[in-house]
Amino acid sequence: MTICGFSLMSQTKTKTTASGRTPVSAPTAMVLQNDHATKHFLYATGLVLGGAAIGYFLGYKLALRRARVNAKVQLANDKVVDTVDVEDIGEKKAFCRCWRSEKFPYCDGAHTKHNKETGDNVGPLVVKGKH
Repeated sequence: MTICGFSLMSQTKTKTTASGRTPVSAPTAMVLQNDHATKHFLYATGLVLGGAAIGYFLGYKLALRRARVNAKVQLANDKVVDTVDVEDIGEKKAFCRCWRSEKFPYCDGAHTKHNKETGDNVGPLVVKGKH
């Protein structure tokens, strides 16, 4: 039996006859009560689904806002490009891949703090020069 059925049973008043039987209540009263319960159920379902859709949309938009990787290096440029000559590398250089370094494009260890805050596992790109 559905929730509407239980609601309907609790709202109908029955009278017992001398033989102990309960007469069937009027069909129109049942239809009216059932329509009323159905309306409430549909309104509640609409509110829940509407709230879920709004919550999902807002959460999605907030997640997109935080999804940006580069938050401070050359934000005015469409694309960040840095060039390093092989002769300038020397023995080895560590290049930043987390975009948090103050010495970008070189790594200064800022990924350690970034990894602790976000649970990420970013590390530097280490390039060794030829000797």
